[in-house]
Amino acid sequence: MPTFDFNPDLVVTGHFKAYDDERQVAIATSHPQVQSTATAVGEVSFELGGASYRLVAEPGTLGGLTLNFHDLTNGTSTYDWRKVTTAKPRPDGSVIIDFNRAINYPSAFTPYGTCPRPIRGNQINALIEAGEKLP
Repeated sequence: MPTFDFNPDLVVTGHFKAYDDERQVAIATSHPQVQSTATAVGEVSFELGGASYRLVAEPGTLGGLTLNFHDLTNGTSTYDWRKVTTAKPRPDGSVIIDFNRAINYPSAFTPYGTCPRPIRGNQINALIEAGEKLP
């Protein structure tokens, strides 16, 4: 899998704010005829390149978070969206987001996938030239 070179500027500290209750959010998938839902557990805010962003987080493994996102590289050097996971948020809510670990869903490799698209609004208006590239 081709990847971008490691970029230390794309390792950022964010802050997780949990929702009082999990939310089920309607989402699209990579297959236009298949709709799905995502479990939203809170939001992660962070700064990148002088701009502030907020992404809705889904539960990850071992208490971590999954952040599905769109960015300005999608459709050119990267697939239409990617995801990055974090470790469990620290007691103060801080999390490390290492975009160098951003990966493609299986739908990047096959037209038969039904992989989840990001929750509406999970857009980073910057070039995230990190992690996996277009296959």
